[in-house]
Amino acid sequence: MTIRIRDGRETDVAGIARAHVQGWRESYKGFLTPAALAGLSVEERVQLWQRALAEQEPRAKLLVAETRDGEIVGFIRGGPIRGENADGLGTETEIFAIYLLDKVKRQGIGRRLMTGVFDHLAAHGVRSVGLWVLKDNHPARRFYETLGGTTGPEQSFDVRGQMVTEVAYRFELTPQG
Repeated sequence: MTIRIRDGRETDVAGIARAHVQGWRESYKGFLTPAALAGLSVEERVQLWQRALAEQEPRAKLLVAETRDGEIVGFIRGGPIRGENADGLGTETEIFAIYLLDKVKRQGIGRRLMTGVFDHLAAHGVRSVGLWVLKDNHPARRFYETLGGTTGPEQSFDVRGQMVTEVAYRFELTPQG
């Protein structure tokens, strides 16, 4: 399957929201309760992504992975660190979200998405980027470690009535320019 990586647009909101919900359900089915996963809503994610795309932050980057027929099968968004994550990550910027549908995993698409955001951030003089991942999500953790991520602190929080623990990953970038 040929997958194209391109900048995300406002017209992609519905496709991103669908990929977000399906990506959660596929990626976290072994970590979150069925009730927590069933509570996810495409409509809720559409609103979240409309707000996110309304932000005019030049250092933020949204990339989508799409099939030849235009189906969004993955995405990534990164940019300046948000207030609630500033203390824990200890980086200038963060990956807010990266999701791929199961049918396109292990084809190098995640690496292409991460590299695209890393390159964008480095071009803006960023030296470090972080992200949070479920501690028990070993496939994702191996992926981040393969990309050079190093582990950091942990945090626990409630996801739709279930307590989960996340671990931070930090990536060092070489600023360009």
